[in-house]
Amino acid sequence: MPDSRPDPRPDSRPDTRTLRLQRAMASLVLDRDEAVLEADAGRAARRHGLSAADQQAFRAQGEALMTYRELARMSLLEPLESMFPVLKALLEEAGDWDACVQQFLDARAVRSGHYRDIAPAFLGWLVASAWGQDRWPFLLELAHAEMLEVLVARFPDGEPVPGLHAEPQPGDLLVLDPATRIVSYSHAVHRATEASPHPETRPTHLIAFRQADGEAQLLDLTPATSAFLVRAQETVLGEAAVSLGFDGLAPLLPLLHDLHRDGAIAGFQSPT
Repeated sequence: MPDSRPDPRPDSRPDTRTLRLQRAMASLVLDRDEAVLEADAGRAARRHGLSAADQQAFRAQGEALMTYRELARMSLLEPLESMFPVLKALLEEAGDWDACVQQFLDARAVRSGHYRDIAPAFLGWLVASAWGQDRWPFLLELAHAEMLEVLVARFPDGEPVPGLHAEPQPGDLLVLDPATRIVSYSHAVHRATEASPHPETRPTHLIAFRQADGEAQLLDLTPATSAFLVRAQETVLGEAAVSLGFDGLAPLLPLLHDLHRDGAIAGFQSPT
């Protein structure tokens, strides 16, 4: 006979009403049809199976909830507008910025509660959805370059790498500054501006680094120098140079000196 006594263990099931309330509030903020919500704020509660009393509470607080919606959406949109100003200009020119943002919100792609994760979630959604990339083949590269520039500028300071020296030798390895990134694109997206957001189509190799004043700099590289800077982190400078067709290390010394002076390269070290 089944035991009908109460289970003495704590109930570990989630509070389903609390979850429904959370989902209703998310719908109130993220759903696209503001006019419908404004006419009946209880609709969000009804969609998620909340009680008639909860639905009535939503209706009674309709004006306050719509103010909350406006403020919450502003907090979601501000990171996108500040991180992707050129992308925003491109899409506003076509009348598609609001549609893009709403489709991102519809996808419920922001899983984190941290403000800093909104822009990366947007970039991830662009990758996964391929939104707009048939019309603008450079769109994803443009968004990536804009976010890269901000992340490089904001990269946290760390302790200096020990054992580095400033003068490169053929037997040394190259050590980039931790904030530095080397990237390649099919379009010159770093040249796009809010006034002219359509980049030239051409293979583009860049080194992104943080200058002494804290600003990010994106510098053009040739395909060979880009490959060299990547390879020389694991293969000694002289060997890396020759393997890529350079006449030894000498032709690359001006570039190495400049990048070290400007902070892109932390220094050089002998292999262990």
